[in-house]
This record gives sequence, structure tokens and C-alpha cells, in this order.
Amino acid sequence: MPRVTLKSLVLALTVAASGPALAMTPQEEAAFRANCTGDYMRLCSQYDPDSPAVEQCFKERQKDLSPRCQATIASYSKANPKGRR
Repeated sequence: MPRVTLKSLVLALTVAASGPALAMTPQEEAAFRANCTGDYMRLCSQYDPDSPAVEQCFKERQKDLSPRCQATIASYSKANPKGRR
């Protein structure tokens, strides 16, 4: 089972922002970890978490994400419409 690092999980979940990995607050990082790690494991764990393939997997499976993960991504995207650098 691949090890999920915070960096790779954040990279995978920035698909909602449609851009490069963005800086996140500790609270945002914690929300992604709590609400989206299971989605990575369930839907995209066949890909190395540091690869572009995992980001593509999240894009392709966005409708299959759990409601909690979808809400976390939506909340982050709403709070950061142009991303935070």
C-alpha cells in the first residue's frame, strides 16, 4: 500500500483549483487529510501519490468522491477562488 504524504495528498486534491499546488493553512491541510485520504485510498491508490497520474485520477473520479471530500474541496475552492500562493 503506498504511503500517503501530506504533500502528495494536497497535490492530488488541488484539482479543484485547476492549477499547481497551492499553499494551505494548517486547518485546510487537516480538513483534506481528515476528509479525503480515504478517497485517495479507495479510488486512486494504484498510482504513486507523487505522480501526475494521481491528480488525473482525482479529476476523472471527482463525481465518485465522498460527500465529505467533495465538500472540503468546494469549501477550499470557494475560499480561494484564484488560489493562495
